[in-house]
Amino acid sequence: MCTRAKFQYLTCCVDAQGADIEAMVDVARDVTLATVRKHCATAEWEKQQGYGRHFPLAKDWHVSYHKSVYLGKPCYYICHSAIEYIWVAPTDAGI
Repeated sequence: MCTRAKFQYLTCCVDAQGADIEAMVDVARDVTLATVRKHCATAEWEKQQGYGRHFPLAKDWHVSYHKSVYLGKPCYYICHSAIEYIWVAPTDAGI
């Protein structure tokens, strides 16, 4: 059985170029939290944002989840408080 490496956190829109973020958002499609969690290593990010047992990310209706391309690499991103947090495919994933 082949398992793919999880997408790794790269950056957020605050630390990126505006045009790169706009291009990513323009071709994005909505996905579910389950899809993002399946493909991305989000556990540490969720803890840093204050999510946990008492306030799970799944209950935050202000957050949206997306699949797209960032700088030519497949990516997933979470839009939280109008900030895009971006996970990209590992370089050696061959995706």
